[in-house]
Amino acid sequence: MIRSAAAVIFLSLLAAQAAAAERDLDRWFDRELVPFVTSQLVEHPRFKGESVMFVVLEDNIPASVSNELAISLRDRLLDAALNTPGVSVGRRQGGTTATPAAQSVDCTQDDVHYYIGISVSRRIDGLYGVSVRALDLEDRNWVSGFGKAWQGALSSVQQRAMRQSQDDATFRGARDVPFAGDETDLLAAHLAHELSCALLRETSGRYIVSASRTAEPGDNLVATVELAGNNLAAHDALELTGNEQKINATLSGKAHQIDGALYQYWLTVTPTDPGNELSTLSASAYVLLPGHRLAGEPPPPQPVADRPGATVSVPHGGGDALLGPLQILKSQDRRTCSRSGDASIRATSYGESQRPCSVLVADSRADAIVFVLEYQANYGLVRLGGPSCRERTAPHVVTRGKPMRYPMPFTTIGTGEMREVKEWQASPGVDTYYAFAVSDSRAAREFANHIDTLPMRCNGSIRRGLENNALHRWLEEFAVLAERHARHVGWRAIEVKDVL
Repeated sequence: MIRSAAAVIFLSLLAAQAAAAERDLDRWFDRELVPFVTSQLVEHPRFKGESVMFVVLEDNIPASVSNELAISLRDRLLDAALNTPGVSVGRRQGGTTATPAAQSVDCTQDDVHYYIGISVSRRIDGLYGVSVRALDLEDRNWVSGFGKAWQGALSSVQQRAMRQSQDDATFRGARDVPFAGDETDLLAAHLAHELSCALLRETSGRYIVSASRTAEPGDNLVATVELAGNNLAAHDALELTGNEQKINATLSGKAHQIDGALYQYWLTVTPTDPGNELSTLSASAYVLLPGHRLAGEPPPPQPVADRPGATVSVPHGGGDALLGPLQILKSQDRRTCSRSGDASIRATSYGESQRPCSVLVADSRADAIVFVLEYQANYGLVRLGGPSCRERTAPHVVTRGKPMRYPMPFTTIGTGEMREVKEWQASPGVDTYYAFAVSDSRAAREFANHIDTLPMRCNGSIRRGLENNALHRWLEEFAVLAERHARHVGWRAIEVKDVL
């Protein structure tokens, strides 16, 4: 009996270890997922001779902006595929984002037939799930029999990576992942590849452009056009010449403003004789150009943050459905002043003080994440660190039906009058508090990253905040972000004016 019981215990331990191994994401990924995917791509008849691209899926569509964990898993799967003979990976992932100027252009891998999509999600029970599927882009159907899934707990490092937003470089040049203003060479190479493939498909003749002047007068990104022209010639997609008599086309670039610093840049080759058989061809990509002005555009107006009384149009999509009106109450309760409604948050110096604190209060009309900002009269905009005073932005989670209570590290109530503010002011003349609520967790991560750039205040001392031009730029980007997630956001504001 003793031996039998020992055997049962031993087998139970083995089973528990096996279950733990199944729950370990990295072990599952390397031992099961990678061998499965690479063997399928080599052996499955549907993938023979077809190019694939590895993407992160969110809501069953490729995400140009995701999180660090999902993209790192995708990259590991991609690396395994690139090191597997017989697997054809699309151009954007099979090498650099554009064909090197010294090589002839290869357009065959631009035609991707399948997406291999990985998705990472959090389940209702607190566990996490990872799944991999293949999507046939032509039929718009999932490939039958191609799929693997895992569920279990993530390590603290993996959870932290999942909270960090990250651009997917695969989609560089798309609206959500534009080229930076100092990436002229990458932009030019990308556009040259796209335009080269269009040129090489033309059968009507050869394009010959000027080697000495490839940009239109007034173009503010001449270097991009010149670099692209050199790449196009190296790809043998067109010919550069110094002989004015031979020129039959012009190569030009033009930036069109989309929103703030976001522009769409077009590279175009245009026949000089409208009557010939050559076509006008173009390629485009998005790029961020801070400070860029279109030819003939007047100087920018005075920043709104410099004009007293000016307002900023911050969307209010969720509106009253998220938060009720704000109030600021004085509290004598040290527990309230040292915690933000969460017993796990440690107390800070002001929470341990014998002095009372002020509490920002509002009715919670939906489950949401709230960020609290303060505009200090004459000292600019800051984010409030809350009792935890963390370096990163500390979101405050509220639950429908339970009042939001956000302790502040100082007491201003008692000698002041409060008034609700219906507009988001760029530079209010009095202390103003903003509670910005977000009902979508992914959107909340984006707002947290942007709010992180504000100076933080977490004690009774005034902290110099963001002002003037810097504040104007911050508010402009904040408003664009709020517009993107308008149906998930709502805000309330209250100003406090001292009464003498």
